[in-house]
Amino acid sequence: MLRRSKRFFISQHPTFGSYKQPVKYKVEQSPYFWWWKALTKSQCYLNLCSKRSVQTDSKTDKNMHKIYNDFGDVRYKGNEHKAFCDWWNTKVNEFEIRGVYLFAEPLMQNTVAVIDDEETAKQAVSDQSSLLVRIPKNIRRKDIDSRLNTIFDKEMDFEKGIQTRNPNRSNAKYKLSKVIKDIDFLKTAFAVYEMFEDAQAKGEKLENFKVAKALSIKVESKIEDEVKDIAYERRVISVAVTRKKKTANDAIGNTSKGIFP
Repeated sequence: MLRRSKRFFISQHPTFGSYKQPVKYKVEQSPYFWWWKALTKSQCYLNLCSKRSVQTDSKTDKNMHKIYNDFGDVRYKGNEHKAFCDWWNTKVNEFEIRGVYLFAEPLMQNTVAVIDDEETAKQAVSDQSSLLVRIPKNIRRKDIDSRLNTIFDKEMDFEKGIQTRNPNRSNAKYKLSKVIKDIDFLKTAFAVYEMFEDAQAKGEKLENFKVAKALSIKVESKIEDEVKDIAYERRVISVAVTRKKKTANDAIGNTSKGIFP
């Protein structure tokens, strides 16, 4: 019998280097950091955090209250990577920290073990990610192996690589809506969003081209060089900036629904 008590994550969980001084680039490699960051940008969710903290009534929909009960108060001051680290490692019950509670796979899903009680057997039968097999103890080992191989060929699809990291296969309490293949795109999208956010707070107007230049955003053109002109390049870059801003906006809106990105 093989038992593994450590829960695992379908998508890349964060590493910190140090809990006191988290390493920025390590933290940002996890999509869960960006999920949290998007939630900290959701004004409707922040309003709920404020109301809940002072024990006032809220007309916010029930789903957002559920999100609050799971994700908690995400407001913070100071370094965002340290704030995320503290939030991730906050204990939500006797056995789990918040990051594991929210995003890790159920313990049973990643365990090969003898099932010795009726309730666990019922759970295994209803869990589409598990296969329940009955093995009589009074037959030969080679007959068991032969029958298991036949069952595996019919019932199991052993995959490698990205398919094993597909969020659609996750049974976590909260899972990504899709595989995030390019974490740098997400990082740039939020950088774009924050530049516009800062400009708005200062009452300034910000042009897409200036944002692209500040963040070194470049776009590969599909037309011949001799056809290009400055106006064309500005339009292409402007579209790219708008797309990235929309990506961040959509992600921020989705987090208050328990969805990311």
